[in-house]
Amino acid sequence: MKLNKEAQELNEIFQESPEVYEMLSDFGKRIYFLESGVLAQSWEAREKAFRFNATLGEAQSNRETIYSRTFHDAFLGFAPNEVYPYAPPAGLKELRQLWLEKMLRENPLFEYINISLPVVTTGVTHGLSLAADLFLNPGDRVVVHDKHWENYELIFEVRNSAIIETYPMFVNNSFNVSGLENCINACQSDKVFVILNFPNNPTGYTPAMKEAEEIAAALVRCAEAGKKIVALCDDTYYGLWYNDEVIHESIFGLIAGSHPSILAIRLDGATKEHFAGGFRVGFITFGGKSGEVLTALEKKAIGTIRASISSSSRTSQAILFKILSDSKYTQELMEGRQLLCERGKEVMELIKKGSSKNLWNAYPFNSGYFVCIKVSKNARRVRDYLLSQYGIGVIAISDEDIRISVPCIEINEIRELFSILDEAIESA
Repeated sequence: MKLNKEAQELNEIFQESPEVYEMLSDFGKRIYFLESGVLAQSWEAREKAFRFNATLGEAQSNRETIYSRTFHDAFLGFAPNEVYPYAPPAGLKELRQLWLEKMLRENPLFEYINISLPVVTTGVTHGLSLAADLFLNPGDRVVVHDKHWENYELIFEVRNSAIIETYPMFVNNSFNVSGLENCINACQSDKVFVILNFPNNPTGYTPAMKEAEEIAAALVRCAEAGKKIVALCDDTYYGLWYNDEVIHESIFGLIAGSHPSILAIRLDGATKEHFAGGFRVGFITFGGKSGEVLTALEKKAIGTIRASISSSSRTSQAILFKILSDSKYTQELMEGRQLLCERGKEVMELIKKGSSKNLWNAYPFNSGYFVCIKVSKNARRVRDYLLSQYGIGVIAISDEDIRISVPCIEINEIRELFSILDEAIESA
């Protein structure tokens, strides 16, 4: 596979020490840190954004991190054996069972399918990597919408040597179901690894129920045509919906069990859903197969964890279990989500009004953490101009798109940012 430019630049440094370069594995030669990526831009904005920073993937209120008081208080009152011993590689059994009950309660469609007991991962990123380890060989195809998280390239292409195939995510402001189906069918191999991320990063899009059903039906048609599909549902931003038109549960419930040649995987966790990214607690769940097959997949996932990180943090799991069992926490969680919903609705109104000079257009937005704006000038110059002239941090995710984080800025700042967007694009 072709090396990324950043990886090539790093490898050139080893010319002065070729012995070390030869010691690197194939993965070691492919890996890089994206200097112009989301994290790098975000850290620069932390230093230079003197007005407000709309790059952060975290929720804030009055410049303070949004958190649950019950979550914070949970640090107190633990017995030593609740936090100091190793957790099992699969995670705390009581937390896994509680998370399963939560999924079944919140997702009525799950009632009709077999699903495994969730296995604890160290965040959703670890779950993505684990799924890649289990199901991808070098050269395998990964089909994903063109608007997706940049870390997918590192995980699937660089780390696992798979090949990502993309299709335009939208057509006529709706999800491009035919694009998905055509992209799967165009893959030469029988096995195809498909990623669906709703609410989407970076666009903040979730399909309506009818669209979700069409997506599931398209996967079934591909399976009937001979494809063996691993359908991974990246539900990182689950629960953050800003209107009643979108599907208010995971599309995993429509896909799992829909065809013998489709395996559904769900990834979710406390990261965004519970405003607890630093706890690094995620879950991987398999669905739609017999109990025996699901148990075997569960054991393979546990073995992969054992062979890499051994187990996830027991303390984080113990705290999450404690707060999920606390009746006060539900109200606190709803208050945090309501705050984000108010900001999301404000963004929806502003993008409905649009650019007074036709200098930008927003991709469909109705949920999640981010809104994605297509600008008429070079997005990286617009990003630099906003930061240097206005002290406002946003992310340039391509030459034409900027990503704005909705949860980390106040409503008045959202209005301010959209009010100066035309001028910034014009001047960049």
